[in-house]
Amino acid sequence: MIIKKMLTIFLAVCAFILPNVVNAADHTIKAGARAFEDAILYVAEGDKVQFSNMNSHNSVSVEGLIPEGATAWTGGLGENVAPLLEKRGIYSYVCQPHIGFGMVGVIVVGDITADELAAYKQKAMDTLEGPFRRLLGKINKIKPTK
Repeated sequence: MIIKKMLTIFLAVCAFILPNVVNAADHTIKAGARAFEDAILYVAEGDKVQFSNMNSHNSVSVEGLIPEGATAWTGGLGENVAPLLEKRGIYSYVCQPHIGFGMVGVIVVGDITADELAAYKQKAMDTLEGPFRRLLGKINKIKPTK
């Protein structure tokens, strides 16, 4: 009886987890000469994102402009980093050597409402300084998904 109960629990957990794993997609953000391709990327929760062609570039999350409790990342120069995007929300990032050229981007994980987007835009306008303000152009192009 105990084995039957444990098997039922195991199957229920698998039924809940496996669809997310099976349906997870892989996305690549390619570094161009002075821009990321795709500079605005929409992904589902559970999807994986990797930066590629990072020869003279890096990818660094912007402090304060990733979801609360999310893991920040700092890719080294030339590193094809794959950040953990475990939380729903908007992640802003830059290439430090080329931020002055506007080499910035955003990743939207999961659904975001118009209200969440408005709050994120306001936070970005209040906190970004210097060349980081180039992110505002990308952030203003984000569309609500919910």
